[in-house]
Amino acid sequence: MSRAQDAVRCSLCSEVVVIHCKSCDVNLCGQCVKPHIDRNLSIKHEILPFTSELFDPEAEVQKCKDHPKQPCDLYCQDCNVPICSRCLTGNHKRHGAVDLEEICTTTRTMVKEDLEELKNFQKEYEKIVKSLKMKAQKYTEHCKQEKSSLQKIKQIWHETIDRSIQIIEKRLDGMLEEDMKCYQDNIEEIQRALERVTKSLKRNENLLRNDNSFTLLEYESEVEELRLVPARRDIKPPSLHPKDVQEEAVVQQLVSLEFSVRSSLPGFTISKTGQVCTVSTRVLVEEHTLLATIKTECSKLKGIQCESKERVWVYGEDEKLRLLDKSGSMLNCVTAISGNSQKDIALNKDGEIAFSHKTEECIYLVRNNKMEKLFCTPGWIPYGVSFNVDGELMVCMRRNDHMESKVGIYREGNLKKEIQFDETGKPLFSASRNNMYITENGNSDICVSDWNACAVIVTKKDGEFRFRYTGNLSRSFKEFYPHGIDTDSYCRILVVDRDNHCVHVIDRNGKFLCFIACTLHDPFVLSVDSEENLWVGECDTGCIKVIKYLD
Repeated sequence: MSRAQDAVRCSLCSEVVVIHCKSCDVNLCGQCVKPHIDRNLSIKHEILPFTSELFDPEAEVQKCKDHPKQPCDLYCQDCNVPICSRCLTGNHKRHGAVDLEEICTTTRTMVKEDLEELKNFQKEYEKIVKSLKMKAQKYTEHCKQEKSSLQKIKQIWHETIDRSIQIIEKRLDGMLEEDMKCYQDNIEEIQRALERVTKSLKRNENLLRNDNSFTLLEYESEVEELRLVPARRDIKPPSLHPKDVQEEAVVQQLVSLEFSVRSSLPGFTISKTGQVCTVSTRVLVEEHTLLATIKTECSKLKGIQCESKERVWVYGEDEKLRLLDKSGSMLNCVTAISGNSQKDIALNKDGEIAFSHKTEECIYLVRNNKMEKLFCTPGWIPYGVSFNVDGELMVCMRRNDHMESKVGIYREGNLKKEIQFDETGKPLFSASRNNMYITENGNSDICVSDWNACAVIVTKKDGEFRFRYTGNLSRSFKEFYPHGIDTDSYCRILVVDRDNHCVHVIDRNGKFLCFIACTLHDPFVLSVDSEENLWVGECDTGCIKVIKYLD
């Protein structure tokens, strides 16, 4: 019997389908409609009666490769493959698995978001192509103008050379005229002497032929007078001597050519709203390099903020804020309020340090080495703090009875926004007394590491939930307990995994990229400096390890 003749079954169970969810493109029986909607409350479901026109006879329910009789209803995040429930006791035991329909829904939402972003990308890329074509056209026109100028230079030098040749020709003609006159004078003088010799010769021949005694007595010899040949000038003809000049030297004498200059324009990211910002194009390296190990005087290192590529602020259980250089030398020290209640530190653009105070439920600011209370969070214990690009202070808070958690965004001490629940009203963060850390990504996302939830929760700037990263267990069987968190200029998220002695690197959409271990022991907090080297603070050892992870 063909598939088209069989009864169409529910996507969640084996019952006959009666309903079709157009939003999720799944077929459902009557019993599975409510569980499907409850499982995906963030989506507005369009429920339609199932008809044969909605059935695609070519579509098949994906079966598990390891258990062919079982439909795939889960997705293994470690192996990135669909699996069935039985796989959790076999090849995918202890792997992170999520509901297949849920991840498909999440992916579908991501595809829709990406579609809108891709439209922005298209506009930006079209602008770049248009700009490059215009530059290429201007470049060609410029080169044509330069070639025209070169022809003018050629004409000028041709005329100059012609004039120079004419001058030399004129000089040569002058020499010829003068030297020919000299030769003519010599010829005339010698010619006259020759005529005298010839005349004397004929006279003597006649005397001897006539042999007349009286005539012989009158003879006067001219031999001695003609014996001396008159002086004359000898002239060496002029010679042209072409200069032995190299062709390149001639070119340099004629005109200089400044070569075109090529430079690299930095890449940039395009935000969801279409805004652009320049970013680094450096890539992750396979082998991470330990650049330095800095020993601090901190007992239980719990806070770290890079001030520059050479200096870092740290604090520990002794409640002192220290500014250190890469050698570990202390450049400044500020004593915070005692009581071991300090939770986190943040550095703003003006070099001022904000820190959270657990006992007093407030935020302090260190300005010019003096402390002042910035604002209070009555009823809420502040934990992680971080300044965003707008200069606002983002604060992670847990209610003092540890039953709720949230993020508050403050501007000049005034609460501007709270982030606590997702679109369905469910809490985004865990309810506990354990640490939370926070940072802003380059795409304006807010990233929170929640120790008790064993997750990194990422929301948009307006607080809309984006994704939750729960670790990658391929490296260790220990649970993922995130601590310190930061981002780099390529919007990668770096988060400490204390129990597994490493740092997780994920992309802006929560995809795992790599681990950074590099001899880390009990890592607790981290910070990325201006050269995008990673500074990791180890709690128990009190050491900071500076690691190169980009190329």
